[in-house]
Amino acid sequence: MAMTCDVLIIGGGPAGAAAARLLASWGHDVMVVNRPSPQAALAESIPPSTRKLLHRIGIADAVDRAAFIRSTGNTVYWGGERRIASFADGEYGYQVERAGFDALCLRLAEVAGARVLHNATVRSVRTGTAHVVRVSSESSEEEVQAQWVLDCSGRAGVLARAHRRSQPGRTLALVATWERSGGWSVPDESHTLVESYEAGWAWSVPVSETRRCIAFMVDPTLTDVPGRAQLSAQYQAELNNTMQLSRLVQDATLVTAPWACEASQYDAERASGDGYLLVGDAASFVDPLSSFGVKKALASAWLASVVTHTALTQPELRVHASNLYEARERSMFAALQRQSAELARAATSTHAHAFWSERSESDSTESSAEPDLDALRRDRDLLRAFERLKQQDSIRLRPGDAVRRVELPVVRDNRVALATHLVSPEYPEGIRYVRAIDLVTLADLAVEHRQVPDLYDAYQRVAPPAALPDLLGALSLLIAKGLLQHA
Repeated sequence: MAMTCDVLIIGGGPAGAAAARLLASWGHDVMVVNRPSPQAALAESIPPSTRKLLHRIGIADAVDRAAFIRSTGNTVYWGGERRIASFADGEYGYQVERAGFDALCLRLAEVAGARVLHNATVRSVRTGTAHVVRVSSESSEEEVQAQWVLDCSGRAGVLARAHRRSQPGRTLALVATWERSGGWSVPDESHTLVESYEAGWAWSVPVSETRRCIAFMVDPTLTDVPGRAQLSAQYQAELNNTMQLSRLVQDATLVTAPWACEASQYDAERASGDGYLLVGDAASFVDPLSSFGVKKALASAWLASVVTHTALTQPELRVHASNLYEARERSMFAALQRQSAELARAATSTHAHAFWSERSESDSTESSAEPDLDALRRDRDLLRAFERLKQQDSIRLRPGDAVRRVELPVVRDNRVALATHLVSPEYPEGIRYVRAIDLVTLADLAVEHRQVPDLYDAYQRVAPPAALPDLLGALSLLIAKGLLQHA
């Protein structure tokens, strides 16, 4: 007789473990099929902004208690310039060996009530009203019936392979671990070190006081990468092409043989289907230049859990929830892709190599789920609207002529709900929030008030507390983009 569960999760990495923990804690019967990665230990840097997600998932305290190095920033040698970027306000990230971090996340999913099939492999998936997944382990093979399936299998892409699209520019990572008994001669030993060079780039992440993982990102179509037997020589050749990292390891010892893994970008034609979602690296893989690999996986897992929870408890919102997931996944991938292209463009000023020119242009035309705040700060129309607000003794505003109100999905209290959005030629997919300011509420109140202080007080009474500069910026946005007009 087949085993049953509400949700079957393929893969026990950060995405799978996070989704399992959340869904189990919300009362669902969750099963995880976990096949340990055959790859050697890989280190990864997790930025401070990930801590908000760790708290949401309920594992921040456990990660803090683990023996991971707390990182205070990055030291970057890029395009011929050195920049030491310390995290603001005493924030810290983590430097982790993925094997240890993944195992911790999976244990915490089990603590929350998820069932984990260790050392198991998914052999087939039949989708339908109830998905049937054939799973084999060392001693048996059996079927599992699930209402929902989350593919968190990473690059393997058990379900995702059928929807995968490769992105321009292939990338291969050449990885090894080094040891130096007396520590490392760097400004801050907790920092990730990043260096660009002519035909690639390199990073170094500390995993203990004496050990650092050092990897080189190359394009095998532009750089001759030999077979496994000659990989050590190629790794050394890439090291010799760098200035900073080659100096770093002059009196260090190589403690693992270099190994290679794919790091090429891809996304999916779609990230959801009838009762299944592609989550984390299964849905898309961004250039490691973004340094957001684990954060992206956790963000994807959180939203996938919210969508699945909504579909199981409020089936009438299932389509809306899936649409929200699709839009957010596309937006997240596009934003990280643009960020990587910007860094590549900065490198082309020094390195005139096809590796960089191929990566300096982003093909993405996907709009973000929220406005680009950096772009808004430079927006001339918005700045003019802001100056006019400061100069006026009073305001008289009315709704813009081309504005419509449409019910679109948002996340509220771990569920997807429908909420009113403002739709206009400037924002055809709708807009609701900017810097946590509720634009719909602000637009309604702005029509009723003649003084900005009165408007601010009225907003504070009906919405979460907001800083006055944020509210003024949001009001300027509404005016500059035609969502509100001067009467």
